[in-house]
Amino acid sequence: MKLKKEVKGSYTIEAAFLMGILLPLFVAIIYMGFFLHDKGFLQSAAFETAACVSLHADEKDLDGNQMVNDLITGRMLGTKNEEAYAVSGKKEVEISCCGSFFVPGMSRMFFGENGIALKAKTTLNLERPSRRIQKIRGVAKVIQTFRRTLE
Repeated sequence: MKLKKEVKGSYTIEAAFLMGILLPLFVAIIYMGFFLHDKGFLQSAAFETAACVSLHADEKDLDGNQMVNDLITGRMLGTKNEEAYAVSGKKEVEISCCGSFFVPGMSRMFFGENGIALKAKTTLNLERPSRRIQKIRGVAKVIQTFRRTLE
């Protein structure tokens, strides 16, 4: 009979040991999801802003810096100190985004004081859609006149 009383508490002790391993593992998986979300969001914000600035390059009141900062402000799950820069030249636009992903607890000493650095950079050529549409329409007119002359 003594044997049953000793075995009764063994499940509690095993569960305590397992929870000490499983809970930090679950928290780490959740933080990894936050990290991947922020990394993907920074890259998509940089590309979206670059595409918008590239297509609307003729507009003088378009500010790429303001646009990309509006996109990333308040939408990150664990990233702090988000910064974004837009540099527009005559032939291309470059968008750079960076931030610092917060790492909790004692694991911070492995990643540095500020956490993990996130960076995203996109460069696109400036497009002039109106000129491209004019060229396509011009080629279409030439093809139509060529077909008419063959008939």
